[in-house]
Amino acid sequence: MISHYTALISSYSFAAISWFLLHKNWNKNPWDGAKVKNLFLSKPYVDFLLAIVAVISIIAIGQLYINGYLIPNKSNNQLLDALNQFLIFSPTFILVLVRKQALESIWLRSDKLLLRISIGLIIAISSLFFYWIIRSDVPSFDQVLVRVYQPQNISKFVQVFMEDITIALIFVRLSNWIGNRWTIVIVASLFAASHIPSMISSGYAITELSSLIFDTFIGVLILSAVSKSRDIWWFFMLHFAMDMTQYL
Repeated sequence: MISHYTALISSYSFAAISWFLLHKNWNKNPWDGAKVKNLFLSKPYVDFLLAIVAVISIIAIGQLYINGYLIPNKSNNQLLDALNQFLIFSPTFILVLVRKQALESIWLRSDKLLLRISIGLIIAISSLFFYWIIRSDVPSFDQVLVRVYQPQNISKFVQVFMEDITIALIFVRLSNWIGNRWTIVIVASLFAASHIPSMISSGYAITELSSLIFDTFIGVLILSAVSKSRDIWWFFMLHFAMDMTQYL
């Protein structure tokens, strides 16, 4: 039986390759030709350090949420929880507003928005189908779609969106400082390394940790696609769909 982990990284690979093929073979695709505002800073390390402060603030607000100090939600109302998720990640937007920077600096482009969201949704559903094909212990595909896109997931929908723009906040500012290629490698490597504690606690042998090299490669592939598009909207649709597969 193919594990959830293997199916997940395979589906992410399928999605990234699909985006690159679409981008390369579609004349006048919605990611080319647009006047996207780039971020050129005289002291980019300052904005990167401020982004780190924002992430620390997010973690602190998250602790308040865990301990019940945000909007009370004893009835587990998903709309209230979605609002709490927005509040947790609000330092991302606050930093952009305080620094008077464009939303493009967190990859929230406004040009051809509906088209790019629609393409992201198509890639997400195709990747879900790919995931479903290579798994043998999940429900029928129509049930998969219902479980992923049910209204009850509104809180997770907001959470994943806010996570993605926070990643963009960090990525854009670090790449503006040290360059895009090194940023992709560093972020992908950190993502892979973050799995080490859980792998060790689960009984993985040291030799099995070599799979992290493959994780890094997948991270590089995904980050290359997202950073080239400079667009969170299409990727967010994919990220949410893939994140929901853990509940199938």
